[in-house]
Amino acid sequence: MEAVYGSGIENYMNDATADIGAKLNPGNTVSPVVGQKLPVLGATAFLDHSWSEKWTSSFGYSLIHIDNASGQSPRAFKTGQYALANIIYSPVPNVYVGGEYEWGHRDNDSDGFKQNGNKFQVSFKYNFSYKLGG
Repeated sequence: MEAVYGSGIENYMNDATADIGAKLNPGNTVSPVVGQKLPVLGATAFLDHSWSEKWTSSFGYSLIHIDNASGQSPRAFKTGQYALANIIYSPVPNVYVGGEYEWGHRDNDSDGFKQNGNKFQVSFKYNFSYKLGG
């Protein structure tokens, strides 16, 4: 489990947008808009579990929440979340097959946009190697 909070650190996070936002500066005719470092909260928690020698699973959740500046577009990214769960089966060494479900959600700053996304994927992996020489 990990969490981070800070201002102007969005560039270090995969899901975040720009780390500087436009802030309204009313009454100042020279600089009516200034840059503001955006505060952001990021959190993630994952668990890997082995059910048996052949069955494993991963469960996880991630969140990013940005405190947007007053001059940003109402469409600016504000909050993103996702959660996932999978199950993987290894019938013989070097062979894996599994399924994963993932849910994602996005909220914009103030235009009312909220969207969920759902995804299911099936994966297969064969791990092979060949040695040349000694």
